[in-house]
Amino acid sequence: MDHLAVSNWMFQCVNGSEDGDQPDPPKPVPRPGVEDEDEETEGQDEHSSEAETPEVSPERLARFFG
Repeated sequence: MDHLAVSNWMFQCVNGSEDGDQPDPPKPVPRPGVEDEDEETEGQDEHSSEAETPEVSPERLARFFG
């Protein structure tokens, strides 16, 4: 999805008029479990374990991929 959005943005930039305003680059689609870089985390400790990747058991992984 992100690559398609960037491709469309590039197409608009290249084929738009030179005098006109260029469109802003697209923002990536939000991913679950990943915090947005623009958002500030208030009240969160610098050494919080939430930023780390959670452990996933092999059994849970096997169930997910079926």
